[in-house]
Amino acid sequence: MDSQIKNCPDLAERDIDLLYKVESGLAIVADVSRADVLLCARLSANNALVLRHVEPKSISSLYRQNATGRLLSAEEQPLLHNTLRHGVEGRTQRQVLRSGAPVIQHIRPIRNAVDKVIGALAIETNMIEHERHRRRDRRFRQAVRWLQVMGAHGEIENPDALRRFGPYDGIYLVSRDRQIVYMSGIVTNLFRSIGRQTDMRGKDVSELEDADALIVDQAFDAHRCVESRQESEDGRIWIRGAIPLRTPHTDWRNSWLAAPLRPLWSSGKSSSYHPSNNSGQTIDAGFVLVHNATDTVQRERELNVKSAIIQEVHHRVKNNLQTIAAVLRIQARRTQSDETRQQISEAVNRILSMSVIHEFLSQDEHRPINVRDVCQRIVNQVKQVAIGPEQQVEISVHGPTVRLPAAQATPTAMVVNELLLNAMEHGVGDRTHGHIQIHLDDLGNAVRIAVLDDGKGLPSDFDPNMSTSLGLQIVHTLVTDDLKGQLQIEPISATPPIATAEAADVQLDVAPAPPPETPPYFTTQVVVTFPKRPLTVE
Repeated sequence: MDSQIKNCPDLAERDIDLLYKVESGLAIVADVSRADVLLCARLSANNALVLRHVEPKSISSLYRQNATGRLLSAEEQPLLHNTLRHGVEGRTQRQVLRSGAPVIQHIRPIRNAVDKVIGALAIETNMIEHERHRRRDRRFRQAVRWLQVMGAHGEIENPDALRRFGPYDGIYLVSRDRQIVYMSGIVTNLFRSIGRQTDMRGKDVSELEDADALIVDQAFDAHRCVESRQESEDGRIWIRGAIPLRTPHTDWRNSWLAAPLRPLWSSGKSSSYHPSNNSGQTIDAGFVLVHNATDTVQRERELNVKSAIIQEVHHRVKNNLQTIAAVLRIQARRTQSDETRQQISEAVNRILSMSVIHEFLSQDEHRPINVRDVCQRIVNQVKQVAIGPEQQVEISVHGPTVRLPAAQATPTAMVVNELLLNAMEHGVGDRTHGHIQIHLDDLGNAVRIAVLDDGKGLPSDFDPNMSTSLGLQIVHTLVTDDLKGQLQIEPISATPPIATAEAADVQLDVAPAPPPETPPYFTTQVVVTFPKRPLTVE
């Protein structure tokens, strides 16, 4: 609504504050009324603007698309424009969809403190639901009208505390003296399932459950919406929400809202308790919404248990992989063949690269894996295993955080591990110094990973498709088959900096400054590019 309300002229700051207050209660009005609710304001003489359209959760919306921001002309919506001009409440029959069934539209004006019309509520429901509503208890229909008027006045306090009212939720109505006036069929069945009478009308709300009496007292005393969750000993989980209702201010415009039905609110018993707020306004009734969350919560708990079990499995797999790697290290130290020792070391790194993924999954299997963190872990492992004590090799990771699902993170980790080992073997080789860099790029729908080294470069007759290297074969298989990506191995042309005349212009009586550290000049890069998959639980 923020972007829409700025377009409406003649709205003072207090008027805008009131419209925001009205907006906060639209969701519960739409759900209980089983209707689409449109908050409208006058944009010009012939156009009104829909500031906010709230679609009901308790019934299907009449609109194919949300109408927020739509312009409504006087020709299209004559009743709405009449209400905005003259403040007259009205009801009419119209069509929302070109080929759709007719709907009932009820327009209520929104007035500020000086009785000026600053907007209107359009409450629209289909003809079938309108006829169903006409057959409901008269007191329930009256209470719904009260809720709609309170919504138009911005008098629904703390509506954000309530969850949305769905099609399978129940509702009942209590009077000011805590007597049950009306119960919907759904809520009747809910209470029947726990042994309550079929017809509880006229009974005190405390005869339902203690939680019902408690939430009604809280809502009536605080004059605001309240929600509570009850978990009983038999495993039931019910969520209750209470909405206190007040009789609309009676004048010549809305006297019909209160007068005809007021006698029906009395239970026939004398009651001295009439909750009122600091302004002296009394609570005349209240809705209680009941949602049975038992199945939903039980499914969530079962998923949590399964998730915990799966995380424990990942943790044990990680430990087992690390144990296998430790056994292989012992075997590598005992072998006399340098070639065998090298092959075992490569196998250790491959195993540890997979254990990194299982370590991340053991923390939270639903969370996408941070590939940058995975690369850093693999770098640390390679430094421990592949770098000799006399070598100084700098390996760094650059680029943004890239998150991938586990199905992609596992082959990605193995690819990075193989490319690092390949750079150590063929790039750094027997040299005492070397540099290797890993660059990550998030291309939106794809990921690009480049591994660069400053070695001797590629042989002139190098052909990646004809290479017999086990590591490159593993990389090619993972990139093309698992990641559905592309692999490029290419040389980098690097030209060292040329010394300038300024470098030789040094005063003899001044000690020369230490030369700056020479940046690495990379000769080879391997680029892996692959599409990203959706970050969903697999």
